[in-house]
Amino acid sequence: MKASIVGMLAIALWGVSPAEGQEPVRSQRVAQGMSSRYDPPSCKIKANHFKVSSGATYLKTGVEADVEANRNRALASGVRVLIDAMQQNGQAQNPAAWYYLGRIYLQQGDLLGADSALGRAEESLPECGKDITAYRLRAWALLMQAGNKFEEDKQLDSALASYREAESIYHASPVTYYQIAALLNDRSESDSAASYFGRAAQTAINATDTTDVAYRNRSAFNQGALLLNAKRFSEAVIAFERYLGWVPNDNEAKRGLAAAYRETGDIPKAQALEKELVSSGAMPGGGGTGSPDYMVLGVNFYNDKKYADAAAAFEKATAADPYSRDAWSNLCNAYLALKDGPKLVAAATRLVMIEPMSESALKLLGEGYKRVGKLDQAIQTAEKVLALPADLKVTEFTPSQSGASLNAAATGRAAQNATGKTIPPAPSAMVFEFLDRQGQVVASQPTQVPALEAGALHEISLKAEGPGISAWRYHRQ
Repeated sequence: MKASIVGMLAIALWGVSPAEGQEPVRSQRVAQGMSSRYDPPSCKIKANHFKVSSGATYLKTGVEADVEANRNRALASGVRVLIDAMQQNGQAQNPAAWYYLGRIYLQQGDLLGADSALGRAEESLPECGKDITAYRLRAWALLMQAGNKFEEDKQLDSALASYREAESIYHASPVTYYQIAALLNDRSESDSAASYFGRAAQTAINATDTTDVAYRNRSAFNQGALLLNAKRFSEAVIAFERYLGWVPNDNEAKRGLAAAYRETGDIPKAQALEKELVSSGAMPGGGGTGSPDYMVLGVNFYNDKKYADAAAAFEKATAADPYSRDAWSNLCNAYLALKDGPKLVAAATRLVMIEPMSESALKLLGEGYKRVGKLDQAIQTAEKVLALPADLKVTEFTPSQSGASLNAAATGRAAQNATGKTIPPAPSAMVFEFLDRQGQVVASQPTQVPALEAGALHEISLKAEGPGISAWRYHRQ
């Protein structure tokens, strides 16, 4: 990659890079910030031609000049004499000519010219690599510091421009590409951000410095996440696999990789990762809907007809959020698929405690009783289903920092008793309770379902105030 970049820039340089009558784009920050003390090369490098020696002298004169006009004149003369030496005196293969030309370009703030010339010098004289890198780093540090200051001052366009300049002169730090990627991501340019995060990771692929390793790893993860969000699933697989090679215990990345595997059709790999995630027990719960991560994994396993794995995931979800209706409902259905009567009875009992006017919850409990041979309880539960005046379902539950909102719908039923006699529609008074993660009642709201004919719909909308609400339940008065 480096060789091709150097080659392209060298072609531009031979054309005397700017078009006729134009000046190259210069960084005044670099031109003004480079050292005013001349440092001779720290590596062994011979001029081997009087014009190259003159170029070195012009560089020293320009660096040490106190008057700006004299400085500019000396540096311009250095460029002219060195290019003459290359074009007219056969010095194009002389690494010293490229070395001094690159250093002059740096003093002038011509970053692209400096990158090209210094690259040619190092290519021909690798023993000067350390010396050349030191000059690149001086300019890079000036530009990165400026970019950081622009970010602090919320001048993000200027910060991005400064980081791009830093990128053009020093290519070996993942920090530059990371900073560019982060700004692009903030501007919702996610495709470009993913590309730059990838470059950051690739730049430090064999890093040992702890800072570079940290930026590399963060960049690799961010690239995977952006690619996954952009539905570029095959690329996300590559990014997450690379990241997990460096950080093998990151469960969030494993979830991302499992999702990417599923989207690319690699279901066995997805299942293996998801099973590992469930076994790890490291995913957080939250929000009164069961742990979102365990719930997703459980649904995936259930849809794959891996019912034992689904049950294991939903068990973790109920452990994380023990008052979550959705988690208990899903666990009941997994036990039903497994034909595990005792566990179905236990889970359905918890579910009915949360939503006692739910036809589906009562039917799950009745099915559990049948499977364990408790026919009396199964009959009693079936009679409760028959006598239900309405089937009540919570359709939306949204917790917030200061409370929660809940929407529900009651659908009238053709209720009857055990002998088949019709039970006339009657209103139902009930109380909704809003719970925190420990199951404590934070707020309660009484409400009433009116007498409903079979098929008639009644909507309920409630708001509760209080911190920490994460779940709900209701009971009939």
